[in-house]
Amino acid sequence: MIDFKLTRTTSATPEAVFDALTDHASYAAMTPLRSSELIRPGEPAPNGVGAQRKLGLVGPPLVEEVTEYVRPSRFAYRLVSGLPVRNHTGVVEITGLPEGSRVDYHVQSTPSLPGLGLVMGPIVKQAIKGLLDGVIKAAEKR
Repeated sequence: MIDFKLTRTTSATPEAVFDALTDHASYAAMTPLRSSELIRPGEPAPNGVGAQRKLGLVGPPLVEEVTEYVRPSRFAYRLVSGLPVRNHTGVVEITGLPEGSRVDYHVQSTPSLPGLGLVMGPIVKQAIKGLLDGVIKAAEKR
């Protein structure tokens, strides 16, 4: 099982963090991802529940689907394809602070093969860290 939580604080407002986090088509401009594309809009349009995004870094692209979209406090998604895992989910909770926001990013995933988590866990965590760092930097510029 892969299970970790990353926490960051930022001077950006919860709304700015949420908007950067859910701007799927802009991920490649603000993160280490080499490509990002909104392949299906959701509700509310375009980035809400049901939206699907295709993300590329190395190897086959990942396709993720938005499962929760509560601006500006909660965002969640599940992996549809691209990694040898089952039940891969990400949940991001954004809490307002007097000086900005606290962002808690929780990831859970079950590798398809025994022992694969030992290899994949650190890779997934590093990828999420890069994403979160980029989102926060973009939010602070808004």
